[in-house]
This record gives sequence, C-alpha cells and structure tokens, in this order.
Amino acid sequence: MHNNRALGWLVVLCVGVPFASAQSAAGSVTVAKDASTGVDWVTVAPPEFPGAINNPLKGFRDYQPDGYGLLQRIYIPWSAIEAGTDDSVDRLIAHTNKITQIKGRRFEELNVKLVPRVYLDWNGTSGRQHWPADLQTFDYDSPTFQARLRRLVAKLGEAWDNDPRIFAVQMGLIGYWGEHHTPAPTAEQRRLLTEAFQKAFKHKPVLVRHTDPEFMAAGFGIYYDTFANVSREPPTREESQLPWQATHVYPEIWKRAPIEGEVEYNWQQQRPAADPENTFGRTPDETMKGPAYRHYMIDKIRRYHASYLGWISGYNANDSAVLAGAAELQKTFGYRFVIDALSYPLTAQPGGNLTLKLTVRNTGSAPFYLDWPVAVALLDPKTRQPLWSAPLNGVDLRRWSPGEDWDSAAHAYRRPAQPHHAAGEATLRSDVKPGDYILALAILDRQGGMTPSVRFATKNYFRGGWHPFGFIGVGRTPPDAALKNIPFDSPAFDDSLSYKVPAKLLAVQPPPIPEVKAVARWAPDPAQELINPWRYWTLESRSKNLEKRVSADGPVEGPAGRRVLSVVGDFGQGSSLKHTFFNERKLKPGRYRFACQVRGTAGQTVQFQIADGGRSIAKATTIPLSPEWREHVVEFEIKSPLKDESSLRFILPKDTTGEFDLTDTRLRELD
Repeated sequence: MHNNRALGWLVVLCVGVPFASAQSAAGSVTVAKDASTGVDWVTVAPPEFPGAINNPLKGFRDYQPDGYGLLQRIYIPWSAIEAGTDDSVDRLIAHTNKITQIKGRRFEELNVKLVPRVYLDWNGTSGRQHWPADLQTFDYDSPTFQARLRRLVAKLGEAWDNDPRIFAVQMGLIGYWGEHHTPAPTAEQRRLLTEAFQKAFKHKPVLVRHTDPEFMAAGFGIYYDTFANVSREPPTREESQLPWQATHVYPEIWKRAPIEGEVEYNWQQQRPAADPENTFGRTPDETMKGPAYRHYMIDKIRRYHASYLGWISGYNANDSAVLAGAAELQKTFGYRFVIDALSYPLTAQPGGNLTLKLTVRNTGSAPFYLDWPVAVALLDPKTRQPLWSAPLNGVDLRRWSPGEDWDSAAHAYRRPAQPHHAAGEATLRSDVKPGDYILALAILDRQGGMTPSVRFATKNYFRGGWHPFGFIGVGRTPPDAALKNIPFDSPAFDDSLSYKVPAKLLAVQPPPIPEVKAVARWAPDPAQELINPWRYWTLESRSKNLEKRVSADGPVEGPAGRRVLSVVGDFGQGSSLKHTFFNERKLKPGRYRFACQVRGTAGQTVQFQIADGGRSIAKATTIPLSPEWREHVVEFEIKSPLKDESSLRFILPKDTTGEFDLTDTRLRELD
C-alpha cells in the first residue's frame, strides 16, 4: 500500500488544477499542473518489489554465488602486511589485492566488499602468533608496541580509506582473534586506538568488539561474536556484552555505524544453556528452515539494528527451502528502501535544472552508512542505456532511517519507519538532444567509479542498476508519461553489477623485504626462567573504575626493560592480575620458586595464587604492600598433572581503592 500522505506532499501545489492519471506496470502515474509555475509534474507511485534483494553492504557476511551474500570478512596477520618498522604501505596494498579474489574472480567483478581485521594472536598457542620480526611476541605492553600500533593504523588508513573494495574496518589487533580479550586493551591503548583510527578513517566505518566508553564516544560500530545467544540476552545481566549495552547504556550505537557479528553455532551445539530448540536451532540451515527459528533471529536483528552477520551465512543456497528462509532474513538485515512516490517535471530543457522530489521509507533494520549518491538518468527507450546521468544534489540516503524501539511481543517497531521526503537537483548537459527519454534513478558506488549498485525495493527495474519511472521530454512534451508495455527485470539478483578499482591500485606489487633486525624469540629454560617477560599480565575485574597501566620506572634492569605493571583505582569485587602460561606450557608436577618485586598502597595486601584454570591448587600467600619496592619469594609445589591452563595471579583487595605495582617477575623449577 502506498503512502497517501507522501503523494500529497509531492503534489500539494497541484490541488484544484486539472490532471491526468493512468495505471501501468510501473505503478500509478499522475500528471498535474503546478498553478504557481505552470509546470506539469509527473508523480509515480511504483509498486514495491516483494522479494529480497541481494544488495551490497548488508545481509550475510560471506559471498554466496547462488544466494544472498556480498560481503567477506577476512582476518589479516600483522606480519603479512608489515615485515618491520620501515616497511612500505605497498606491502599492505599488495596483500589486499591478493585476498580480494574468489576462485579467480576479483571482488569488484562480483560486487563484493571486504571487511578486514588485522590480528596478532589466534588463540595464545605456539605458532599462531603474527608479530613482525622486530617486535617481541605477546608484547602488548611496551612503549615500542604502542608506537608501532599507531604507525600501523596510519598505514591501514592510507591503504584502505579510499579503497572501493573496503566497506568497514574491524579494529582487531589486541587479544585472541583481535577480539579485545585475553588481553583486553588497556584504557591507554583504547585512547591510542581511538585517536589513531579516527585520524586514519574518514570514509569507512570502524567496528570494535566491546562497548568501551572511548570507542562509543568516537562513534564506532560493533562486531559481536555471540549474536542472539540467549544466555547473553537481557534480563541476563551480562553487562559487558552488546545486548545489555545496546538496550540499557548505548541504545543509539546503530545510528552512527554498523552492528554486525557472527552467530556462534558451536555454542548452540555444545552448551545446553543456549537452548537451541527454543532459540535459533543448531545450524544455519535449521535457522532458515524453521519458522520459529527465523522469527527468533529476526527479532534480534530488528532489536539491535544489525546490518549483517557471519557464520549464519554458511547456509546451503542450493536447498530451495533454505534459500527461501534466507530471503526472509535478507529483507530484514540492514537497509531496504521502498519508494512511495517520485515526482519530476514532464519537460526539461538542455542546460537547465532538473528537480526531483522523492518519498522513501526504510523498512529494513539499519541505516545506510556510506555517502553514496542517488543519481538521475535519461535512458534511451530502445537500448535502456543512460544517455546522460548525474548525482542529485540535496539527497542524502544516510538520513533514511528505519523504525525504532523494537517490540518483541508485537514483532514490530513501536516507532515505525517514517516517509523521508527529499528534493534533489541536477543540471542537464546543454548537448542533450531534444526527444523523449525514460527517467530513471540509481544509487551509485561513490568510490567504485560511480557505478550503479544498490537497488530500491521497487518492481521498476532494468538490469544494470537503473530504476525506470516514466517518460520525460527534453525540449518537448512527450505524448505520455506512463511506461506502457515495457517489461521490467527482477532486482533480486543482478550479476551484471560491478564496481571499479583504480588500475594504479591493482598494479601495486609486494616491495622488497626491508632489512629487519629481528629480535630473539623467548623460550623457557627450566633451569633458569619459565615466565616470558614479554607475555602480558591480564587485568580481570568487574569494576568500571580500575585501570591497568604500563610504565618504565622499575627498580631493576631485565629482558623487558624497567617495565612496571600498575593496577590503579577502585578494586571492587573479584579483581585480579593474572599471568597465563596457556595450554602449550602447562606447569608440570614439581617444586617451583616464584620471585617478584611489588609496591602499592600502604596497609593493603594482595593474595598470590597458583591456579589450574579457575581452581587454586596451592594455599594463597599474603603479600603486604608498601610505597617502597620490596622483593617477595614464594615456593610452591604442583603434585599432579594440571588439567587446564596454568596461571599465576594476584588477587587484589576487595571494596577499596588503591594501587598495586608489579615488576621483575621470575619463575624457575627447583628440582
């Protein structure tokens, strides 16, 4: 049903003036004279295309040749794009050229966009780290690393901010898989990263894993790795996770940058608390086929205004029932632009201005986040090809917002998507020949050569990206404005659409590897040292006012320099500073001696523990704090093989404010 109020807005100046109307496959067409100017205006109310559209920058985060999906998220090891501090940005560009291909076809040919994430550590185990040769593995805390981090982000911006293949950039870099845990970025690192990414990326959205206050103030989006998992959905108080944050703390994150992530099917299959039967099933195909599963997933997509998701994208597009379910989700993801009405003058003059008035509703779940133009064209009625086209000045599709305030019970937005009224203008070239043309609209890929890309949800469509609406005369009056007996193409899948990448960019080759002074990688020596001085100590805390800091004012020299780890602020409940050896280096049964130097708030104490996973395996040692550095030695015994990860941890004082400083940690076997 078309929006009558929208039609009224377009022809308000024509009330009381004789008009002609017609009905065609292109929708209802009305021609009416503006009483104040004498100009005849054509108003078209096109029929909505009822199906899903395989549009870019939304939907399923994996390319599907036979289904919906025009996005690829790719992990990029830091060491693959930078051999050392003096490496050229060309290595990064050449690597981007290498990875933007699918079975011999380039992303631009397929209309596919890339969402990259640079990472250092896959999961903490040996052989899965990707530090450049001149940086110490696991060294997140040193000033050297911080400086390199800033320089790398600048290179990412230089390579990607104007690359048409890139849609958005996931921050990554810190923690397992670049997901900002184990370790989480410190407040200092968050401030550094925020400043660096804001400076580097002016045209591309930046996405982060967690809603840390620095990132939210910067307007970054979210990549969330357990999307729709019921154990993290309110009323469960997982306050650090997106569901709680998006509903209770930052309800308008989605208005500034995309919400995306992955649907964790392993969690569904392995954890009974996930309740797969009453949520979204155990596999992508189950989600697509089960009406109740789809209903649950659509509820979460709508609630969090998600633009696209991964893992769920691994559905079988060759199963017709699965593909039909995928179409239902595709219509829900991201933007979906329904044209209620378009108005244009029946006649235009060469060299004159052409004004269009447009009423659009975004019936999807999210805005469109890039500054892509809406363009008008005059098409040859025989070839359907544009003889002239130009962007419409004054039209900003980023303002076309969806509904808000999702009501799960009603399965609808409490504030439905409202009609957005836009007026745009373009100047016809003076050499456009008089004649009758088809007036058409398209949304162009701005960085990708201004080629048609996004399709409106209207049946009025020609293969190649243009939406026809009616006839317009240049230098003359056409006999009829309505498009009659002109067959349309389906906008659902159009494999003719592509974009352009500058030849200069594609020609970049990997530069020669610069001379790099590689650092010696640390290895444990049971007779001397079992603690990697470069391995981070992780702060674990529920307190929002506790911060881990790193400085270089320690009392002794050592492999990691005079590095001091400090925990400062409100310790709250259950805060600790932990060093994990990870599964490849479990402490074996035997006797050990741990030594360190500590200082802190006078009168406070910390508890030193040895743990097997979350279980303490030896009696805790109380260590008193003082403003002066003091050395402490703890001997302990492990009597049986450990089952989980070995860790050392300092349990911080409860319900008090203070400071705890740690340096010069050492561990050796005594036997």
